[in-house]
Amino acid sequence: MGTRIADKHNLLYVSQSIEIGVRVEVRKEILESITNTIYDPSIFIKTKTYDDEIRTFCTNPGGYVTKENYYGYICVNGHALKNKKSNNSNFAFISKVNLTEPVTNTREYGESIAKIANTLGGGKPIVQTLKDLRRGRRSTQSRINKGFIEPTLKDVVAGDLALVMPHRIITNIIEGLSVLDKIIPGVNNDETLLYGPEIKFFSNEIETDNNMKIIDEAIYFIGDGAGKAGNIVTAAATGIVAARDILNKENK
Repeated sequence: MGTRIADKHNLLYVSQSIEIGVRVEVRKEILESITNTIYDPSIFIKTKTYDDEIRTFCTNPGGYVTKENYYGYICVNGHALKNKKSNNSNFAFISKVNLTEPVTNTREYGESIAKIANTLGGGKPIVQTLKDLRRGRRSTQSRINKGFIEPTLKDVVAGDLALVMPHRIITNIIEGLSVLDKIIPGVNNDETLLYGPEIKFFSNEIETDNNMKIIDEAIYFIGDGAGKAGNIVTAAATGIVAARDILNKENK
């Protein structure tokens, strides 16, 4: 929708990167050594094979893996409740993807991956053990049921994430978890559950000056929708920048 409006009004924009990966679920004891100090740690890792960036995001101690509904497809996310805790903890493990040559709509790329996943999962997210992913075999519900980790998201299909995501992303996940295990021992366990896909979309960024304004036009673009932010704090900051510019002009 945003791209169509921008094209209609000849607004210049650039396509942002997206982040593609999985929701990792482990026993909550594994993450307690770090989440007792930092509730939501952000850890960035450079992968060995492709020198890509993969990071942890949105950690939920004692939380639950959930479905995230978009228009026409379903991805995964996670949350935690104040008064109801599970025996597990989860976090996103996502790899940054930039598409530059040719310039490509990264959102469409991410949506195509999500739609493939929904085709293979019959409209449901896919869950796989880390052991099965490394061995190159699909998971089965019976093998998952024999493990020590009880999935908090039940409405899933046991399958093979390697059939869904590009080899580069799968390689980043496997290598990244190996490195992360040195910081958080136990996350690289065979029984670690991986749900996918988890995709973080960012709106195309409308080209403006440093005050969030289209040059020679009294129109401002702020927040996530205009591609100027990726979280609520930054979105609020872009609003302040625009507001200050408006007030400065009114006071002249």
